Amino acid sequence: MPERTALKRALEELLGAPLPGDPTGHVNDALDLAGRLEARGYGFRLRDARPKDPLANLWKAVFTKDGRAFENEDAEAALAVCRAALAALSD
Repeated sequence: MPERTALKRALEELLGAPLPGDPTGHVNDALDLAGRLEARGYGFRLRDARPKDPLANLWKAVFTKDGRAFENEDAEAALAVCRAALAALSD
């Protein structure tokens, strides 16, 4: 879990505010994080990258702004969202 803690701290630093809940572990909290970025002018999309594979999960989160895309894929939707958000905010 240290990676998740470090990821949450990095996001909080870049946003300048604490994140409620556990966005790295719970998809609903991650979607709240996505809403914060949308309020800052980012577009957001989360999709199942393997919709026809019942045995594997792969989620793709994409934030867009000014014609640039910041994306991440992960077996956990929450991590995909948080890592893509970190890439977008770090740019």
